[in-house]
Parts: sequence; structure tokens; C-alpha cells
Amino acid sequence: MNSRKQKLSSKNAAAASQLQQGLKAAMSKHQQGQIQAAADHYRVLLQFAPDMPDALHYLGVAEHQLGHPQEAVRMIRRAVELVPAYVDAHNNLGNVYKELGQFEAAEASYRAALDLRPEFVMAHSNLGVVLAKLKRHEEARASYQKAIDLKPDFADAWHNLGNMLSKCGRLEEALTAFRRAIELAPYTPSAYEDLGNALAASQRANEALAVYRQWQTIEPDNPVIEHLIAACGGEARHTRASDGYVQDVFDRFSESFDTVLAGLGYRAPAYAGELIAELLGQPRAELQVLDAGCGTGLCAPYLKPYARHLLGMDLSQGMLDKAAQRQAYDHLEQAELSAYLAEHPAAFDLIVSTDTLIYFGVLQQVLEAAAAALRPSGHLVFTLEAGEDDCEPGYRLQLHGRYSHSESYVRRMLEDAGLSIKATRRVTLRTESHQPVVGLLFAAQRVA
Repeated sequence: MNSRKQKLSSKNAAAASQLQQGLKAAMSKHQQGQIQAAADHYRVLLQFAPDMPDALHYLGVAEHQLGHPQEAVRMIRRAVELVPAYVDAHNNLGNVYKELGQFEAAEASYRAALDLRPEFVMAHSNLGVVLAKLKRHEEARASYQKAIDLKPDFADAWHNLGNMLSKCGRLEEALTAFRRAIELAPYTPSAYEDLGNALAASQRANEALAVYRQWQTIEPDNPVIEHLIAACGGEARHTRASDGYVQDVFDRFSESFDTVLAGLGYRAPAYAGELIAELLGQPRAELQVLDAGCGTGLCAPYLKPYARHLLGMDLSQGMLDKAAQRQAYDHLEQAELSAYLAEHPAAFDLIVSTDTLIYFGVLQQVLEAAAAALRPSGHLVFTLEAGEDDCEPGYRLQLHGRYSHSESYVRRMLEDAGLSIKATRRVTLRTESHQPVVGLLFAAQRVA
């Protein structure tokens, strides 16, 4: 009997050893970036040991990396159920929830990890990220500060702390945090961008310019830097933002665009919708409508009732991908605005463009193209940011990278384009840096 037990024990030990060797092999593939091969290997292990916590956990991490977050949650949750004190699994489960936008669940996972390991630096930092997403800025700031207290050379935490301090209105402390992040990680472009933007927002143009030029030494061909340098007065006057700048900024912004603008009280689409209703009356779904610079499609609910065919165009593919999820457009197309309008003469009854022409300084070409793209008696409705009437030549590139325009300049350009002005209103487009952004809402009609 004892001999039989010893043989079984030896077999079990050998099997356990083989499983551990298999796990090490899978983890080695994972560490080398062979994610799919590692996932396949973890699955083989789980066929022999379905409740192997490490294999479940790491397979969950791999599934997350492969773009299968729901499967990742299932795997990592099972690992945590088997081993409730599995600290790294709690943290990684939080990471998956964070990417899914399930921020309360992510917070719970990070707090579970910290209950088990109070000095877990990365969990403090990750908790800060989700608290920021939940707009609990002071709590987020405290989490980042805790991570820094535990690891003073943690550059990412300094960077995130700078963003939170800025949101809390503590500008000088934010600038110190950004600069410390750059000292610790001098080749991190986003730290230069955020530091420069914070300086620009506080009207410290010369300091912002110096930061942008430092950033340019790291990324000399980045169109965003070129545009921001111009905004600070560092180069010759630009007459419009480059295509590269617009694509880069809005591709990066597309995932958070709707959430961020909602937090800023963004009203441009609603204002445009109200004015269209006044101009056109009861919607009858009979017009050819262009949402010019459609972004994520925030104007679509206001335009769809008027449209026999609703077309959205934008320069950013990231924005178009988000707009497609609304399933409100009959067609979406990636294009540059002026060129697209010029290629579609007399094609539209209504063209709407909210917060798109703010990336044009000179309006002559784009308004002439819009006039040509309208059918007789067709309408153009658009917003701009309001500038001073005495600014010359009628527009100005602001430190934040957008153009403002004087009302008199816009009126002149519309009239020169053969468009009859039907309405002009001053509106508050949104709040930015705790200040209202004053805009101009125009409606014009093609002269038949």
C-alpha cells in the first residue's frame, strides 16, 4: 500500500513539474512578444489543469493584449476566485476593466490589490487613472502622490500628477510635476506636450514655445509641434492647420472626444440644430445633407430628420470610426474639407460644419467651395470661435492651436463667396480652463 502511495505521489510530482515547466515556456514566449503562441500554450496547460491560477491569469493578460477583453475578464476573474490573495491578478483585472470603460469595477480591483499589498506602486498609479476618469480629481491626485512617495523616480506618476494638479487649478504645482517627469524620462513626447499646453493655457507663450522646441528635438517631423510653435509666434503666420496636425490630434482624441466635450458643456451641435429648425421648419427627410467635419457624429441627431441622404466627412479616420457606430449616416468619407467641397458642385441642400472651420485662418477658399457645393437656395450653417473685431487680417491663431475670427471678416468672406447671411449669433460653445469659449454661429444661403 505504501509503495502504491509513493508511486502516485511521484506521478503527481512529475505532472506538477511538467506543468510548471510548461508554464515557464509559455511565459517565456509571452515575454518575447509572441502573444498568440503564448495564449495557445496556456490553453494547452489548462486542458490538463483547468484550475491552474497562473495559467488562467496569464491567458487573461494575453487575451487582453490580443483584443479580447471579455475573455480576459473571464479568465482573470477565475484566477482571483481560486486565489483571492492573488495581487497581480487583481491589478491586471483592473487594467482590463479600465480599458473596457468599467471604471467602478476597475477601482474595486485596484483597491483589492492595495488591500493585499499597500505599497504596490503601480496599483496606486492605476487607481489614480480610473479616479481621474471618474472625475474624482483630488482623489486621483492623492493616488499619484502616494505612488511618487513610494517611488520618487516614477516618471509616469509625476506626469499624471501634473495633469491632475492642472485640472484642480494648481498650475504652478502642475508645472513642477511636468518638469520632474521630463527630467526622469526626457524622451517622453506627451510630457512636453502637456507642459507646453499648460503654459499656453496660462498665456505664457514664450515659455510654451521653449518647451515645444525642446519637444521638436525629439520628434522633428511631428506636425502637431510645428502648429503649436506657430501658435506661440515662433514661425511665420500659418493660414490654416495642416492636414497632418488635424489627423494626429483627432485620431488620438477620438476615443475620449464625446466624454471630454460633455464635461465641457459642449453646445455647438445643439445651437446648429436649433438654428436649422428655425430656417427650415418642419423636417421632411428630403434634403441632401453634408455634415462637414462630422467628428464622432454629434450633429447627426439634429440633421437626420431633414435628410434624404446624410453624408459625413472628416479628415480623421478615428473620428469616422466612432461616427459609424452611431449608425445615423448613409455614407461616411475621409477627406480634406476644401477639396471635398470643390469636388462636389451643387450636391447639397444643407451643409453644416460645427467647430471645424476653427482650424482655418483664411476662410475665402473653403467658403467659396461651400457655396459652389450648395444647390440653389441651399443653406450653410457653421460655428467659429469669436475674435476681436480689430484683429488683422480678421483671424488669429490662438495659443491653444485654434483660430478665432472677427465677425466682420466672416461677413465679408460670406458675401464675397456669393452667400446671403441669414442669421448671426454669439453663443457659448463650451467651457475651457474654467472660462467660457465664445463662438459665432452663422447661417447663410446660396444666392439662387
